[in-house]
Amino acid sequence: MATDAESRKDAGASWSDSVDEIERRRELAGRMGGEERVARQRAQGKLTIRERIDGFLDPGSFFEVGGMAGTGEYDADGRLTDFIPAGYVLGLGTVDGREVCVGGEDFTVRGGSGGGGKGPGRWLQPAALQRRIPLIQFADGAGASARSYDDAGRMHLPDGNQWARDAELLSKVPVCSAIVGPSAGHVAGRAVLSHFSVMVRGQGQVFAAGPPVVKRAIGEDLTKEELGGVGVHVRTSGVVDNEADDEEDAFRQIRAFLSYMPQNVWEMPPRAPAGDPADRREESLLSIVPRDRTRWYDMRQLIGHVVDNGEFFEMRRSFGRSLITGFARFDGYPVGVIANDPKVYAGAMTADSADKQTHFVDLCNTFSIPVVLFVDVPGFMIGSRSEREGVMRAGMRAVVAGSSATIPSVAIQVRKSYGMAGDAASCLGGPGALKMRFGWPSGEWGSIPIEGGVAAAYRREIENADDPEARRAEIEERLLQGRSPFKVAEAFEVLDIIDPRETRPIICRFIESAQETLRRNLGPKGPVRP
Repeated sequence: MATDAESRKDAGASWSDSVDEIERRRELAGRMGGEERVARQRAQGKLTIRERIDGFLDPGSFFEVGGMAGTGEYDADGRLTDFIPAGYVLGLGTVDGREVCVGGEDFTVRGGSGGGGKGPGRWLQPAALQRRIPLIQFADGAGASARSYDDAGRMHLPDGNQWARDAELLSKVPVCSAIVGPSAGHVAGRAVLSHFSVMVRGQGQVFAAGPPVVKRAIGEDLTKEELGGVGVHVRTSGVVDNEADDEEDAFRQIRAFLSYMPQNVWEMPPRAPAGDPADRREESLLSIVPRDRTRWYDMRQLIGHVVDNGEFFEMRRSFGRSLITGFARFDGYPVGVIANDPKVYAGAMTADSADKQTHFVDLCNTFSIPVVLFVDVPGFMIGSRSEREGVMRAGMRAVVAGSSATIPSVAIQVRKSYGMAGDAASCLGGPGALKMRFGWPSGEWGSIPIEGGVAAAYRREIENADDPEARRAEIEERLLQGRSPFKVAEAFEVLDIIDPRETRPIICRFIESAQETLRRNLGPKGPVRP
């Protein structure tokens, strides 16, 4: 037992040497993989992970977690001689004043391998769930390394448990990923398991395994960009949502996406000052759709005319291009926008655009964001290629996703709406859902377009006529006279035919009235299908 004198001496002792040790370790960790590797990272036009976090978050808001994790080297007396930080930097911070969890691989340390799933990165997902705040990930890592087998002295058996938390995250909080470097294995997997992902063009790539593994396994000799760059995964496969010009553009897109999202599924999407009258009538809408039904028009221009201040955040523009999806506001309230693009396949639903719609409806449904649909769809895309791509399966999945959604929706039938694709594009939710449907005078609707339908239903009559072409034209003209949207309104299949200039005021009024329904609908509804 210490004497009184010893206790008084100990009470006056300082921990300054230990505090000095803390500062020294922080300094060593701040060097990341060392001057040479940091210089190599910057020579490739890439930011370091610490620069990424500082550049993305509100200035001065980063609170680091796990900064002391890593591997220390010691002399014979147990004094620290060097320190290699873990290949992952993470913590808390704010974006536009809202708290988020943020983290990413440090490529300057072992190529960013080993720090995410089993190192300090394992703190990140539980923290986002416990705090019910968004999670932002910067993907720039090699995934699993064969060197880890040397370190552990054995291999391990995959069991899938590591992904359970990712699935739970998708059902509860917004998850965003910026692919800012080559990302393989589990790093790529987590980037894909996001509500919004963006890849830096020429810098980021995603693949199950990188070029050396691919060449050794199946003999394909490809560059990283050929294997998994934006041309592959943004424009062709749709694995990644958007592309960015550079890292700052990627940060900007994630901030924009988050501005439409609630913090979690128990909170309402944030309303912003509109700065745009809810009763504004846009004169140009009166003539935006051509009288000639075979001519296209600019659907994005139409959207810009009715949303707040013309601001529209588009997702997956380069994939499933006959469909437009993104976020906007009406009178300050966030909405999801789904629109057919008559410039691409006349707006027909392809397998890719159907998958795009399914994913987007899931996303809006998860975070209780109402949907506005601008409909101009002639049906499923037809032909042998479309059949090989599985348009029927993908299209019916879109129908089921829409029918299963519980969010309010309002559909504006701009022009065409035919067949099962018209079912998917018209309104969301089952019979009890809050939904409204209005038609423009330019509308034409049915189970099948008249031109193709006449060729099939009246084939024998046309073939047996003295003048088959004249007979076909006569039948088509007779049926076309019955496609008036006013006759559909008489049957009360739309709530009303409206002056196109009334579109914004009507949508603003509907979104305002839907807010109480949205509040009653808060809470988990299931994950978004990647």
